[in-house]
Amino acid sequence: VVSTQSTVSSGINAEYGATLKGSVSAARALLTKCEVSWKNFVSLYCKFTCSPDQSMFVNATEIVQTNTTGNYSNVHRVSTYLTEEYKSKYYNSIKDVSLPSANMKAIVALCGTTKCDQERFFQFMGSNPLSPFIIDYPTSVPHNNDNGTVAPLEASELKYCWEKESEDSWRCSCQDCPSELTCAPPPVIPPPKSPFLILGFDGPLVILLIIYLALFLICLVHLSINIHYRRMNQTDPMTRSASIASSISERHIQAMQEGVNKGCRIVDQVLHNAFVKWAEFAVTHPWIVILMAVVVVGACCGGMGFFVLTSAPIDLWSAPKSQTRVEKNKFDSTFVPFYRTTQIIVTAPNVPNFNYTVHRDELDGPVEQTFSGVFSKKVFKKVFQLQNDIMNIVTKTDDNRTIGVKDVCFVPLAPDVQECALISPFQWFQNDIAGIDEVVYSDKTGFNVTYLEHVYRCVSSPLEIADGTFNNMPCLTTFSGPAQVNIALGGFSDKVDALHADALVMSLPLNNHVNESLNADAEAWEQEFINFMKNWSDPDIELAYQAERSIEDELQREAYQDIFTVALSYFLMFGYVALMLGKVSCCAETGVPMYCIRRWFVDAKISLGLAGVLFVLLSVVGSLGIFSYAGYKSTVIIMEVIPFLVLAVGVDNIFILVQAVQRDIPSPGESGNHQLIRIFGDVAPSMLLSASSEIIAFACGSLSTQPAVHDFSLYASVAVLLNFLLQVSVFLVLLSWDRQRELAERQDVFCCIKASYEVQLSEGETRPHSPLYLLVSKVWVPALLNTTIVRFLVMSFFGLTFCLSIAAIPHLEIGLDQQLALPKDSYVGPYFEYLSKYLEVGPPVYFVVEMEDDQGATTLNASALGGQNQLCGVSGCNVDSVVSMINIYANYSSFSRLAQPPNSWIDDYFDWLEPVDEYYSCCRYYTSGDKKNQFCPSTDDQGSCTYCIDPAEEGYPHHRPNAGQFQKYLQWYLADNPSTKGFACTKGGHAAYGNAVKYTTTPSTKSRGADSTNVTAAYFMTYHTTCRNSSDFIQAYEQARNLTELIQEKVNATVYPYSIFYVYYEMYVTMVNQVAINLSVCIAAVFVVSFVLMNFNFMSAVITTTTVLMITVNMLGMMYLLDININPVSLVNLVMSVGISVEFCSHIARSFSRSRQIGRVDRAKEALSKTGSSVLSGIFMTKLIGISVLAFAKSQIFEIYYFKMYVCIVALGMLHGLVFLPVFLTFFGPARNTEPLSSSGYKAIDTDQNGERDPLLK
Repeated sequence: VVSTQSTVSSGINAEYGATLKGSVSAARALLTKCEVSWKNFVSLYCKFTCSPDQSMFVNATEIVQTNTTGNYSNVHRVSTYLTEEYKSKYYNSIKDVSLPSANMKAIVALCGTTKCDQERFFQFMGSNPLSPFIIDYPTSVPHNNDNGTVAPLEASELKYCWEKESEDSWRCSCQDCPSELTCAPPPVIPPPKSPFLILGFDGPLVILLIIYLALFLICLVHLSINIHYRRMNQTDPMTRSASIASSISERHIQAMQEGVNKGCRIVDQVLHNAFVKWAEFAVTHPWIVILMAVVVVGACCGGMGFFVLTSAPIDLWSAPKSQTRVEKNKFDSTFVPFYRTTQIIVTAPNVPNFNYTVHRDELDGPVEQTFSGVFSKKVFKKVFQLQNDIMNIVTKTDDNRTIGVKDVCFVPLAPDVQECALISPFQWFQNDIAGIDEVVYSDKTGFNVTYLEHVYRCVSSPLEIADGTFNNMPCLTTFSGPAQVNIALGGFSDKVDALHADALVMSLPLNNHVNESLNADAEAWEQEFINFMKNWSDPDIELAYQAERSIEDELQREAYQDIFTVALSYFLMFGYVALMLGKVSCCAETGVPMYCIRRWFVDAKISLGLAGVLFVLLSVVGSLGIFSYAGYKSTVIIMEVIPFLVLAVGVDNIFILVQAVQRDIPSPGESGNHQLIRIFGDVAPSMLLSASSEIIAFACGSLSTQPAVHDFSLYASVAVLLNFLLQVSVFLVLLSWDRQRELAERQDVFCCIKASYEVQLSEGETRPHSPLYLLVSKVWVPALLNTTIVRFLVMSFFGLTFCLSIAAIPHLEIGLDQQLALPKDSYVGPYFEYLSKYLEVGPPVYFVVEMEDDQGATTLNASALGGQNQLCGVSGCNVDSVVSMINIYANYSSFSRLAQPPNSWIDDYFDWLEPVDEYYSCCRYYTSGDKKNQFCPSTDDQGSCTYCIDPAEEGYPHHRPNAGQFQKYLQWYLADNPSTKGFACTKGGHAAYGNAVKYTTTPSTKSRGADSTNVTAAYFMTYHTTCRNSSDFIQAYEQARNLTELIQEKVNATVYPYSIFYVYYEMYVTMVNQVAINLSVCIAAVFVVSFVLMNFNFMSAVITTTTVLMITVNMLGMMYLLDININPVSLVNLVMSVGISVEFCSHIARSFSRSRQIGRVDRAKEALSKTGSSVLSGIFMTKLIGISVLAFAKSQIFEIYYFKMYVCIVALGMLHGLVFLPVFLTFFGPARNTEPLSSSGYKAIDTDQNGERDPLLK
């Protein structure tokens, strides 16, 4: 630049040339992945420096005098004129080039901020510290300047990034230059599902209501006609309820089934005879029966010596052979298990936001910036001190060793740098709390700057190597990686920028091991950390925290926390059974029914009730023992649910058997044992029906692949089987002994004491029944069944609830809120809330590529050019390579649930290996000395080192290594620590990729280089978007799996995705099908068993199964109303509800099918009278008492999934069994049996010796 008045130095001299070379070399490290981007970038500086037409587009605008004579000056500021098209093309060609190891765009470093645009980019490029003077890029271009005509640089001199630099060069990759020419087709995003509506209302609901109303009107018309017909014929009012049941259709059905009934009574006959024979043996050989039971049950319970109770979440929710579990095990063994995460999320809700004038450099100028309260000095410093205190936590192990955080944390730069991979905002200050108090005068701004300027700088540019306004303090962490803003801060996604963040986040990864015993030190430190955090508090700060062990610890605490509640629940149920199993006779002297206190212990059944309860416990323990022998681990769900189920099943059968004995009228001279055998032969088939239905239903439920459902079903089926066997053996023996005691007028419990008062029954008088029996038979039965209108309304109501429940099923949510699995007072609960509310990035996800098959044969050679192109994401790579496909999907994050492009070890390896020049080359080796031919790290700027590959000798076409070069230096790359010192190589792969590549080695025969490597597996990591609920987690898993399947089609390798939460959410992908299949199989099993054991009576089986189905559907409808999600816990309860529903239905249905009354209504009355009170007292009342206690449980999962669902199960079972089913039978019940059982020496339960019916049933 020449001036007519004096000599002016442009600064373009040898020194400037060296500076320019160094600067562009540093930029080349950022842009070399895309050759066109790099060439465009450097062409501007080359033209600016060397173009003969420089004066036409460069003008010196500020000249500074450099000596006292005034005849020599330096250029301080220039203007460079570019067309707007040039600027746009220039900026767009480089703005998307990525930095895989930092998971950022190179433009962040070239622009000095994450908030970069074209204008900001050119401003920064002209004023950054590497520029010898300020370069302005004016938006308006004058026609002339001091040098004459202005001719701004034209865009035609540049290339678009998707163009080739030359014919033999490669286009930029999709990751660095998204375009149709460089990218594979984008994912097909399906349109959002719109709800099915009819006239603005839920479509399925409208259709179901239309069908219901149509059926309702048809039935109403039919009912009206029949009522009118009966009135016209002046039907006797006392028999109106039986008129429809005695209609032509009844006689028609009866005629059709007559032969079937006669032919199929063989089932009842066989069962009756078999149980009579067994009862004869049991009551005559009681000690043999008891001994056999003791041996069998004792052997089963002996397995408790191998009992293991697990609360590990992965054992509770993930099947050992599920796809994600297999992949997790493979990932852990191939690489290393995902780190044990310790995390603290800090907020300051009571500290207001504040404004602060940030004094930046000349480019930014003063900025009035609003900071969140968490950045206020008092909060920031307190949290900083908290971090220091945490990092100083030490603990003692069982063998008295002292463990500190650095003994267990992940150290990415070991052994060179012993710094934990802690990510927090305080890494921007190199973890030195003194930086918060520093006030620095900045020559660049002319103002004093504080820690807030540095926070502002690091939030804008996390890759900043040296903040020139704040003592050149870097923003990089102590382990030379960036503290990414979306990981270190939280709660700003809906804010203007990250400085409005509501939370500070500290994340500390600890080493994890496949061998759990090696995690003992980490667990000990975590426990000390938890103890410390529980005792830490500050009035200005609210925080949430967790360690890796936290969830399992809290699940264990929950299991023990509600032991008292569960025990009290079972104790009350046991007490109820023991007290209510007996009956109280009344005194006859006064003629007024009164409770006879003196005879209470004779009629009581406390001992028998306790025995029945003991058998429930033994059957549960026996089931646990059997599967403990087999190596199964028991879970909290099994321990809490199985006793509840078996008690429901066992108590019902006990009540039915005992009350049948109590209500029976013995024949004159009939012995107690003879009476018991007779009754047992009649009742036992009903017990067998309910028990076998449940056993087979649960056995079918064990086909589920979900551990919670599979294990529950197995344990339940065996427990119900053992309980049934104990009931028909030992309990039968005890009942015979109790019957003899009662006939001998001896007291219960104190059996040696004979009652001093004996109730004498007059001729024809019977012992009165219990108030509950009388309530059912005298009040409930007539009110429900005598009036046709009532029965019609009952059917209408239950039909309506059935339709509404079906309509609600599609609206059920899937998933289990993690907080519900924890105690209400758990410290992990707030952590999950904070996680959902504040975290700005989701869990990491790894896309694993296995390059060998199961036999060890190579399927993809990563060192060969073809193999490289299937993996990498730089120029020349396949448009559908692994990295390219992940990158494409990451661009559609709302659909793919991928937050950002992947870290690509192979792309960074290419950059690290590439020979540039002496100013920039990461791969170097010593040329002399003791370390000759060994790796020379970039931090060594004193040794005699040269770059690994000499292009002149070995060649390095297209910026790619050949197979030999790839294999030779890979180990050096994976061991090299990134550094900003010396030659400032930030591409070293040790920190980011030290565990990302699995390889085998072959000893090298070359003079330099490491052993030759063969890559067998590698992963490419990125992050999911923030997952705030189960739906987000499920979608993230599904999309990762879908993407993997697409990649699998394009590469010659096995590819699978892995993230820490996949094992817990895989089951939800098929949860709807699992629910449908499990419930369908269980209900189908109920139908088959009912069909066989009810004499192959199709209608009886259909009616029983239909009622069970309606209970199940109504349960799903209640889940919708109560906002209970579909998940393994609720599915276990649904499967259990099928079993309990059988208890409510099967006894009444069987009693109806065996009744000899003429009309359906009379048979329904008889069935409900005989068994209704037993069902009501045996199941409903027992469960109601036990369930009521669960309302006080401290666990949320107890409150929702046990208390609420159990109440629904019992209430719906009672309503359907005692209300709907009897009414249903009056309309559609099977024809009556006409073929009596042969007596086998024992008369039927409902007749006296002369064949007359029980007077109470007349």
